[in-house]
Amino acid sequence: MKALVFSDAHGEFEPLRALMHVAPECGCDFGLFCGDIVRGKARATEFMTARSEDRTPYMNAEAVAAERAEDYALYAEFHQTLRPAPFPIFAVPGNMDAPEGRYLTCSLAEAGADAPLEVVHRSLARCGDFVICGLGGEITQVDREELFMLRYPRWEALHTFRLFEYVEGPRIMVLHTPPIGEVVDRDGGAHKGCDVVNEVIHTYRPELAVCGHAHDAAGQELIGDCHVVNPGSLRGGRYAVVDLESMEADLREL
Repeated sequence: MKALVFSDAHGEFEPLRALMHVAPECGCDFGLFCGDIVRGKARATEFMTARSEDRTPYMNAEAVAAERAEDYALYAEFHQTLRPAPFPIFAVPGNMDAPEGRYLTCSLAEAGADAPLEVVHRSLARCGDFVICGLGGEITQVDREELFMLRYPRWEALHTFRLFEYVEGPRIMVLHTPPIGEVVDRDGGAHKGCDVVNEVIHTYRPELAVCGHAHDAAGQELIGDCHVVNPGSLRGGRYAVVDLESMEADLREL
């Protein structure tokens, strides 16, 4: 079996259209999407500005309110662009895909017999012999935020992936946040991962973990016995095909 892995569209869907064009030729059995569909710049700016000013961020700020319509349009375009996919795609949100309720409303509304997307954010699915579980957003030690940016604390990550304990089969972990590593979390020379992800990987021992978030960190490496793959940014034309027998990733560009 093979998996098509992609992440970080950030509102730019021409690369996604190109990926759907080549997907039937990849020999893949399913896809894994690691999040960041929309841009979310106004929300992120308001959130970080409010934090620096020690105040509550305003959801009704003019730029944030204007971004709401853009989000719905981008979610609709994203899901429409995915429809030609020749296999199911298991997905989590990125840290920019806030509010969580908006992401879930748009994504779950698309679920159905004629739609390839299945959300595995804080849930679990099966594909063949594999058990797939996911948690999107930015995983942190203690911060939790679901309106302006998606952030989930350590306790929630550990609780989510406990689902693996109840189903037999080889495990695949779908994340937006990478673990701390030498390859998959490097962005501009700095680490963009979180050691909570390393802890979760060591605790639940998946055969494969896929992630995004660090746009320039396309690559693969071992964290413990787990093969970790970051396909790089789809907005930059990058994706990966992972052979699920050898767990080797073929890193590709459109």
